[in-house]
Amino acid sequence: MGIIVPVSGGKDSQATLILAMGTGQEVIPVFNETGWEHPLTYLHLEYMMKFFGVKLNTTHYSDAPVMSELIRKNKMFPFGLGRYCTDRFKQVAHRRWLDTIDGNFEEWLGIRTEESNQRKKKYSDLSPVELYDLDDISPGKYPKRIRNRIKIRLPLVNHTKKDVFRIIADAGMSYNPLYDLGFDRVGCFPCLASGKKNQKKAFETEFGKQQWAVIQQLEKEIGQKYEFYDGPECMVCQI
Repeated sequence: MGIIVPVSGGKDSQATLILAMGTGQEVIPVFNETGWEHPLTYLHLEYMMKFFGVKLNTTHYSDAPVMSELIRKNKMFPFGLGRYCTDRFKQVAHRRWLDTIDGNFEEWLGIRTEESNQRKKKYSDLSPVELYDLDDISPGKYPKRIRNRIKIRLPLVNHTKKDVFRIIADAGMSYNPLYDLGFDRVGCFPCLASGKKNQKKAFETEFGKQQWAVIQQLEKEIGQKYEFYDGPECMVCQI
């Protein structure tokens, strides 16, 4: 049975990939493309694939392949309680991709209970060595034909952030340089459904200014002003 590892370019998915590669089984890394990631994240993904000598599979939400197109299609920006971007890019596109591959697989997710109170409440009773049904992790999101073939493992569920960085260091690898630039999480840059403090920090960077220019253009196109909301970042996107 092979192992599927969703990778975001962040530390948790990188550590998960390292553990999976250490099993000697077939490992399939998959990246759920949003078109809103930082260039350093794309470079880091290339680095990881070259390090392990594996191919990166990439999913796209075919109805609107990148974030700007999805915003135009929905005529609104994502926000805390309206994370349609997560649903389309991270769930629908991934589900469609799982339907295209044959065979039975374990899918290893870099979920850690230390990440948030929400995750602690939901996953604290789960074991890193057990296999779980997709419905245990994402209730109602996957049809039976996929659930019968794909089982979930959470190898980092009780790991700390320190543990994760140790796994990366012990493998002789570098981590995403965005961490050293002061960003605790990577993925969408910035996450448009995250708190205003995190977003404004990102928009102050050189690449962030380019992203802000895109948002200003989108404001004109969809006739809606972009609002900053306080709220947690998307946990699905940070796996």
